[in-house]
Amino acid sequence: MVISAPGTETGAAKRRRPTALRGHRVLPIPAVLWLAILFLVPVGILLSTSFLSYEGPDVVLDPNLGNYSSLFSDSHFLRILWSTVWTSLAVAFICAVMAYPVAHFLVRSNSRIRVLVVVLVLSPMVASVVVRTYGWLVLLEKDGLISQVLEGTGIHDGPTGLRGTYAAIIIGLVHVLLPFSVFTTMSSLQAVNPSLEQAARDLGAGPVRTFFRVTLPLSLPGVTAGAILVFAICLGAFATPSVLGGGRVQTLATLVQEAMITTGEWARAASVAAVILALGLSVILVLSWSARLTSRGGRPEVGGRG
Repeated sequence: MVISAPGTETGAAKRRRPTALRGHRVLPIPAVLWLAILFLVPVGILLSTSFLSYEGPDVVLDPNLGNYSSLFSDSHFLRILWSTVWTSLAVAFICAVMAYPVAHFLVRSNSRIRVLVVVLVLSPMVASVVVRTYGWLVLLEKDGLISQVLEGTGIHDGPTGLRGTYAAIIIGLVHVLLPFSVFTTMSSLQAVNPSLEQAARDLGAGPVRTFFRVTLPLSLPGVTAGAILVFAICLGAFATPSVLGGGRVQTLATLVQEAMITTGEWARAASVAAVILALGLSVILVLSWSARLTSRGGRPEVGGRG
């Protein structure tokens, strides 16, 4: 009988290990193929279409940058591009600010109302985006509940409505996307060791200083991830801007719909969609890079009262 020492591997175990590793390498293949077929192939078709031009119903097989040059020389498109970007940034910022205290409460509190708060956070995700958007449409119309409250309390004379404004789009998108920020921030806060906060307090840091020098920096990756996710979704959001914009406010997504359905300019629509994709990827890369730099920063000083 051969008895192997603890911590050593027999020859049979060593022979089985490469086989197991090869088996693990095979596991991602179905997911990779699925993404390649349903994402990379359509994106490839989209990008190739954006370099084509049309003469009537006929496609001119002469790839060029004409669609992009016409887009970026069009002041109307540039206004819509800027409006979409700042609207997406505003939604991402508002979601991050609103989500943080909710996530902090859910992670650190033992209150009985935690379950109720979780239900309230999840409730917007139960209904579809269209249903939620039309709910806000009812509230934001000139004869809606918000207008009636403002008029009844004397805050505003006469009926007022927010439909057809960027404010309405921001309100609707924040309602739709707030849960994403809450849960990404929660995951980051759960990874923060409470003993670090206790150590900061033991060293003389007050609650405010402990939060800004320990808790917030350590949870920033989750906040950044939530902001990136919200921003990327906002760039391509269609249902909420289309309904709450009322046809008076356009975003890049509604511009794609107009080019495809109304004017039949498929190459222009593909170019706008490619701009959305490139813009989203650029922001994701920049924010991810800045988040890595932040996480690699030196340890902050936490001593002193705060």
